[in-house]
Amino acid sequence: MTVHGVGRSLRACPLAAKLVVGLAVCACTTFSREIVISTFVTPLGLRHSLFGESLRSRPGLSSSSAAAGPNTTLGISGASLLAFTALGAAAARSKFGRQPKQQVRHVAVSRASSNSDVGVVLLSGGVGKRMGAKIPKQYIKLLGLEIVLHSLDTFLECDVAEIAIVCAEEWQHVFKDHLAKKGSVKPAIKFAGGGKERQDSVRNGLAEISADIVAVHDGARPLVTKEEVEKVIADARKHGAALLAVQTKATVKQASIGDDGEPFVAATPERKFLWEAHTPQVIRASLLRQGFENAAEKGLEVTDDVSLVESLGEPVKLTPGEYTNIKVTTPEDIAVAETILKERGFVPP
Repeated sequence: MTVHGVGRSLRACPLAAKLVVGLAVCACTTFSREIVISTFVTPLGLRHSLFGESLRSRPGLSSSSAAAGPNTTLGISGASLLAFTALGAAAARSKFGRQPKQQVRHVAVSRASSNSDVGVVLLSGGVGKRMGAKIPKQYIKLLGLEIVLHSLDTFLECDVAEIAIVCAEEWQHVFKDHLAKKGSVKPAIKFAGGGKERQDSVRNGLAEISADIVAVHDGARPLVTKEEVEKVIADARKHGAALLAVQTKATVKQASIGDDGEPFVAATPERKFLWEAHTPQVIRASLLRQGFENAAEKGLEVTDDVSLVESLGEPVKLTPGEYTNIKVTTPEDIAVAETILKERGFVPP
């Protein structure tokens, strides 16, 4: 069918001509200087070349080579197509006035990560005696932002379902004010009180988590990156438990205490087997709860979270992290952390 043939058909049916809305063209493919119309549908249900024939179209197709028939691809020049489209649209507007825009269904694009079942326990209940400050170290500002808020912002960038902030009640306002400035955030934010020891604080935070996987992070580590968090979560999914860690650079001596109370070298472990534990430490929530139950029964005291898993005889994956993920403990650490932040291009609030 040629363009003239289409024109005669529309003149023969004036109503159809008035109902044509710009050809209602679906799936248009451009070949060289021509446009091949894959589908031609009017509101009356008329259709021309419904998909099937268009899939057999080849580059170089000319208007004269289009075979006649109900499923024939209509090959016309771009200029003719535009002109015909404009005429059809004008005819429709003259009869019915401006038509409402067709509803378009938008498909939401989710993040590539599937970490929606991850909860975070952010520890911010320590006192920080070694810092020698008047306030807990995690609330000292690094380039204008509290140490612990640097960590919080990193987790807000990750695909996590909930964050349980473990802190004293009088410091909750630091987080609430910060979050208020950000507006709406994706994770659910919860608060829990600190405990006497670190493992008590972790247990309090865990009680607020309903996700299947929990990442425990020390709020005094403000330089952890999103990439590190994503890596250790992936390892925990695979192995049940994982922690960020770096291989020890220095030679480490194991000590024993002599009769006079002074330390002496007892052994020198092979450095290649020594790793320095960082956070976050990521564990399946059910496994971590089992570890706490085991520790309570045996009276175990641990200084990190995966030790609870180790006590069960379960494997823990070491996820290589960055040496920049330091724990801010002394005044010298603040200077180092600020230098790293500046090198990363951090802009003070």
